[in-house]
Amino acid sequence: MFDQPNLKAKMTLTAMCPTDWVTVSNSIEKCYPEAKSSDAKHVVDRHDIEDFLKFFEGKNAKLYEFEQTPRISTYLYAICAGDYKVHEDLDPMHTPQRVFVRRSMDEFMRADMVFGVTKTTIDLYQKSFGQRYPFSKVDHVMCPDYKYGAMENVGCITYSDNRFFHSKNLSIPDLTWIVVVIQHELCHMWFGNLVTMDWWEDLWLNEAFATSLSYKACSLGGPFVDDYVDESWLHMSGYKRWGLAEDLMPTNHKI
Repeated sequence: MFDQPNLKAKMTLTAMCPTDWVTVSNSIEKCYPEAKSSDAKHVVDRHDIEDFLKFFEGKNAKLYEFEQTPRISTYLYAICAGDYKVHEDLDPMHTPQRVFVRRSMDEFMRADMVFGVTKTTIDLYQKSFGQRYPFSKVDHVMCPDYKYGAMENVGCITYSDNRFFHSKNLSIPDLTWIVVVIQHELCHMWFGNLVTMDWWEDLWLNEAFATSLSYKACSLGGPFVDDYVDESWLHMSGYKRWGLAEDLMPTNHKI
């Protein structure tokens, strides 16, 4: 794989993991609870992965087969596996969603909030962009020891769990930041994932647009977002001051 944004491809994935783990990727999966069973044999044979069963000598494994993705950039491909607690929202009127969180962090998780903010935001973006949500699902995966706040992998958004729902007592500024980050990553599903910059030198536009639109989305409110409208303006003013300060620097240059 070349980590080059203008090279896109359709990708497939088959994965094995311990039976007490779950695995998630960019597309919808079919899970075979026993990789060594006759039900899974046709998948093992088709992908010629029988040798991988040796890693699970003396015990069974799960087998996951993921549907082929649409054409996407390789930097947007992801796979996450672990002993996750899974929350689901399969509302037939909306894009299917799941939240994956470590069991030790589940007591802090506010899955209903994540689902609600996502529904409100996708509805807004679809109407604003004149383009339906372009992928088959939205999974939210809370990851330990994650360097970044979040990453907009196609249909499989990853978040830093120690920066998100890490406490039962989160302030309005904390929750506003969480809402805006979710809206930022969802914006990327259109701007960055569906339509992608030719090269990394235009990444600034990708990120700046998602940041601007996420604060716009938060300021408009809606179900699960109304409580954070006022705080979103305060957050955005901080970005504005940052931008004005950078604009005054001698290192600044014309776009």
